[in-house]
Amino acid sequence: MRQRSSRGSSTVPTGPFVVAPGRELTGPGDWTRIFGRAAPLIVEVGFGKDPFLLDRATARPGEDHVGIERDPGRVEAFAEAIVSRGLTNVRVLPVSAEIALGICFEDGAVAELHVYFPDPWPKLRHAKNRLVQPWFAREARRVLAADGRLFVATDDAPYAAQIRDVLGAAFTDADLAGPSPSTKFERLWRSRGRTIHRMEFAPVPRETSVQWTA
Repeated sequence: MRQRSSRGSSTVPTGPFVVAPGRELTGPGDWTRIFGRAAPLIVEVGFGKDPFLLDRATARPGEDHVGIERDPGRVEAFAEAIVSRGLTNVRVLPVSAEIALGICFEDGAVAELHVYFPDPWPKLRHAKNRLVQPWFAREARRVLAADGRLFVATDDAPYAAQIRDVLGAAFTDADLAGPSPSTKFERLWRSRGRTIHRMEFAPVPRETSVQWTA
């Protein structure tokens, strides 16, 4: 049912525009070398089958975009789409969200972090598999610039409540200024009458002490 994931096979794909840590990416500060310039860095976690990041990269050629996705088939399809669109400002990071956010970006390097419709794992015994956990809050706050933004959307009300609770220590609610990012699957869910929970967060100042929970 879900179309997005930051998990999947243990196989690390290769190919044009695919960047893996320890292979094309030799360190978290490599992005200016990989893109050949210094530009705002936009990251999406778990792009799945949605073209949101490709559309955004097309519309904003002055910014660089990194899509995190571990599923090899989705990585391959996304990389092919980059080539077919003639984009040069997009790369694919084919690893789990934990690895990507943990070791692939320097402190304060990311201007925007996008997470759309992550699997809600609705059964209580599966809740530990949800993407938005304390580790995610910690690493998202670390990689985002002081004026960066974290955008999240879900159609699952309980998960939306948990997301706000988990992120509450490290982020504050930010006003959704201007047109908010929209995805193909959001438009689909809305057409079917689902309520979409859209959230935008700003990281608390780095000097603010945060009590991380397990």
